[in-house]
Amino acid sequence: MTSNSTATAAATTPTNPQWFRQVLGRYPTGVALISSVEEDGTPVGMVVGTFTSVSLDPPLVAFLPAKTSTSWPRIQATGRFAVNVLGASQEDICRAFSSKTGSKYESVTWHPSESGTPFLEKAVARLDCTIENVMDAGDHEIVLGRVNTMDVASMDLPLLFLQGGYGGFTPHSMAVAGPDLARELTIVDQARPHMEALAAKLGCDCLIGGKVREEFVLLASAGPGKTDWLSSIVGQRVPAAAPFGRTAMAWADDADIERWIDASQTMSRFEAHSMLDGIRARGYSITVGDGEFGPSAPDADAREFIDPGDEVIGSFLGQKVKSIAAPVLSPDGTAVLVLSLYGLPSGLDAEAVRRCTEELLAVTRHIASTALQNH
Repeated sequence: MTSNSTATAAATTPTNPQWFRQVLGRYPTGVALISSVEEDGTPVGMVVGTFTSVSLDPPLVAFLPAKTSTSWPRIQATGRFAVNVLGASQEDICRAFSSKTGSKYESVTWHPSESGTPFLEKAVARLDCTIENVMDAGDHEIVLGRVNTMDVASMDLPLLFLQGGYGGFTPHSMAVAGPDLARELTIVDQARPHMEALAAKLGCDCLIGGKVREEFVLLASAGPGKTDWLSSIVGQRVPAAAPFGRTAMAWADDADIERWIDASQTMSRFEAHSMLDGIRARGYSITVGDGEFGPSAPDADAREFIDPGDEVIGSFLGQKVKSIAAPVLSPDGTAVLVLSLYGLPSGLDAEAVRRCTEELLAVTRHIASTALQNH
């Protein structure tokens, strides 16, 4: 072996710290703030990229602090810690706690958990833990913690660390893939750029979903996150029962429609057929009202606008538009997917609603003519 090849081999062995970091840096990690409170009430914290779940029964998690850490011994002395999984917008918090100087909690809003450990506002996940065990791991330690309480404070996407830098996650499709979703997810991946462009243009959020056998599956979302629960429902499956999924069902066959109505506990057959007739006639669904509706079934609790004819846009009577949804139609006329707008600006007048609807319909037609042509 030549001296050059010997040097190269030495540089690419696991015992070379730089090479070790470079190779392992290809694997993205989440970023979490491990926090606690000392006996005198002083909050202490450290940022780690090694937080992981360990066990469901019992509920255990772990992180790996370096033995050179000055914060970890202070946390260990308390016997407990909180895990605050940081969101993509919280990079400043990460950098503040990574600094060796300054008051780390000075610009951070937090409140004590049930045991007193600091829970950060707007962390995407928060867990209050008791130290279960500490094990030696070379130049690090493995800290095993038993989870006592946990919650979600924000629906933001998590902050990621990759190849020495921080960033966010841009999902293609966040539904769990399976044999019954292969076709739909392929179409969604092609449709995502159009969803993102539409959301940016209209200043709202987009949701895309479809009917798979006797369920509606919420496949992906895009947009600025004005509708805070929207990202949490992606991947959710909801039984096919009126009124949920009304936009897809307006283009379903008669037998499917009858089963959909039979499964309902809230709508009469006359009400359901009248609603579907109106959606089919105008080419889209629109929900209005002043009440709130949420993540369990985003359009099941909103009231479909029933208009006397073609005057739907001109007769809102000041009601707030909750959502507008339109089908992506296959060549045989069935709704393969449904694209919906949520978080629309308040106070839209008739012309603004019309423009939003036209933009939505243009995108669904484009998806149908491009993404569907090979499926």
